[in-house]
Amino acid sequence: MSQFDAPPPNTHAGGNDDALRTKGDLPLNDAPPRYADERVDMENYARSVPRWKRIWQHSLTQMMLLSVQAFCGPAMADAIAGLGGGGLATPQTSNVATAINYAMLAIVCLFGGPIVNKLGTKWALVIGAASFPIRGSSYYCNSKFGTQWYLIFGGFFTGIGTGCWYVAESGSIMSLAPSGARGKYLALWIVSRNLGQLVGGAINLSKNHIKGVSGGVTPDTYIAFLIIEAMALPFAFVISPLDRVVRSDGTRILVSEKLGTKEEIKRIRVTWTSKLIMLSAFWAIWSFFYSGTWSTYLGTYFAVRARALSSLVSPFFCIVGCFGLGFILDIKGLSQRRRAQLGLFTVVNLNLCVYIWSIVMQVEFNHHNPGKIDWDEPRYARSFLPYFFVQTTGPLSQSYMYWLLSSFATDAQANVRNGAAFRCLEAVGQAISYGMNTQIKTSPLIGFCVTFGLMGLAVMPMLTLVNMTPDRIPADVIAEEQQMEVEKGVDIVPKGNQTA
Repeated sequence: MSQFDAPPPNTHAGGNDDALRTKGDLPLNDAPPRYADERVDMENYARSVPRWKRIWQHSLTQMMLLSVQAFCGPAMADAIAGLGGGGLATPQTSNVATAINYAMLAIVCLFGGPIVNKLGTKWALVIGAASFPIRGSSYYCNSKFGTQWYLIFGGFFTGIGTGCWYVAESGSIMSLAPSGARGKYLALWIVSRNLGQLVGGAINLSKNHIKGVSGGVTPDTYIAFLIIEAMALPFAFVISPLDRVVRSDGTRILVSEKLGTKEEIKRIRVTWTSKLIMLSAFWAIWSFFYSGTWSTYLGTYFAVRARALSSLVSPFFCIVGCFGLGFILDIKGLSQRRRAQLGLFTVVNLNLCVYIWSIVMQVEFNHHNPGKIDWDEPRYARSFLPYFFVQTTGPLSQSYMYWLLSSFATDAQANVRNGAAFRCLEAVGQAISYGMNTQIKTSPLIGFCVTFGLMGLAVMPMLTLVNMTPDRIPADVIAEEQQMEVEKGVDIVPKGNQTA
């Protein structure tokens, strides 16, 4: 674990979170109460705490537990989407259900900060994990019995549960990592989602490999997804509260006392009007917008077994790409701001190349409809590669944004609020994308062009935000200041004696 968590050397502190203020006197994230236990005496901790408990409370263990849930839940949803139109004979019904799913997810994420900060991370994850199997069962019933109402009903309730899970997950993944290993931790999380797609893709292909089959995938495919989705719940129950997690560098996660409901609602306004969220809003909407259009592209132009193969091979390059970006974002010797600039340059240029290629391919298809392309046809590789690469460049955009958001936060609750706002905007983008594609009966070209335009709108505000990135995480600076005060003998408020 030590090599995985190894941070780059500290750079100088630059910037502060109050620079992100917008209106009024409230900062983006008020400084948390000063606790005396932010840094752990590791020798004493090793002597007084059983080994099993130290392993359980380790930040990397907690990230792995979250990653397993991501494997069982979101990854299986991605694998179903990777079948093109959910694997159904026509993609329109799946697009309607998915649009409803993301609309509900957006509503939950809008109030996700107060909900998760009140419930606690663990119970929000439990609620979300309990909703995962609804998706697989609804697709099974639609494929087996033609039950469309349950598919739409499932999209509604899965959106609510997944919204709770996503907000808790985003706050956790931005808080768990030691300051110098955030890129690699986020890469581990993204890779787990794509490993899930890999397993899902293998299931898809094993059930749908016969040449010449038309329509949707076999109903048994969804049974396998349903079983895996049900496995997330036990792992949600063993998540540790964030204030008990100990990172490998001996630091704890800064966690403030719980606020009252009115104050939490007030923080929603502060978060949403902050420069951090306002400058990243278009990026958030764009970062998942591609999924609806490319899923429609796959369902429109590829045969069943070609779509099944796509869900198997698409994650391979993503795994390499995400760890590559993780190492760029953790480069030793560069300040956090310089790494943020380098990451933005990498992500934008990769997406630019893929989008141009996709638009060129779609213009060709508009002139000469290829029908249903199978994997043994000469044009398969050239037609499929844009979809293959966007399954890497899309997750890179998401991983980079969560890394950047965590660069500004002062405590775990701030990460939850910021993550909730970003997830809400992501879900809005996905709902619009899938809703738009329910109206597209022939060509996904409009979707490609809208996605390309959104990226163009997102770049300049993101460049402004990146250039405001503090050279060190404010939460780390606060913790070091507290440690210095402890060493100087300054009184620190004991944990438990604060008032909200």
